[in-house]
Amino acid sequence: MPLGLIETVDERLREFKAQRDKLIEAFLLAYPRLCQEAAVRLRTLYNPADYPPMDEVRTCFTLSWQYISYGVPEQLGEISARIFEIERERAAEAMSQACDEIQQVMRASLLELVSHLRDRLADQPDGKPQRLRESTLQKLRDFLGTFDLRNVVDDQELKEQVDKARALLEGVSTDALRNMPLICAQVREGMAELAMCCGDRVSRKFRFAEA
Repeated sequence: MPLGLIETVDERLREFKAQRDKLIEAFLLAYPRLCQEAAVRLRTLYNPADYPPMDEVRTCFTLSWQYISYGVPEQLGEISARIFEIERERAAEAMSQACDEIQQVMRASLLELVSHLRDRLADQPDGKPQRLRESTLQKLRDFLGTFDLRNVVDDQELKEQVDKARALLEGVSTDALRNMPLICAQVREGMAELAMCCGDRVSRKFRFAEA
């Protein structure tokens, strides 16, 4: 996780926990009734042992998180330089693989978002515009807004595409895309070009156009 996002992530986790606690309480409030309904529905197949007491059920819901930093312990070098070097090479290889995975996930995410917006801005077969939800545009904006913090692998090629997407959407609202055909067409064409640069969606890889 990028260090710059720790406060944001922690805040969201606490929000999710508070929402989850409310849902758990709502479930526990309905639990006795659900058990009774199960007894009526199952009849002879009903087994009370399958439905533990509410206090026990409550303990089955848990949510926790912690922040961990990975690396090779420096003390290992004092014990064995050979083992330390082996572990350092292993850590470097694991980090390299992780970076490749992060890069592909980030690229695939942008590809999916721009392709979806492109598709929603295209007309239906009967010539009528498709329904464009606010969330479609907002998800792309959220990705573009947090990209610099999440670009931990310093993917400059992806950043170039992100900057193009930012420029296309600057000052553009959902209402404008719905009601202003020229703006809609301009953004749709721009998203189509970005999707082409991102490569095919099946392999989920990017193939950037030659400069």
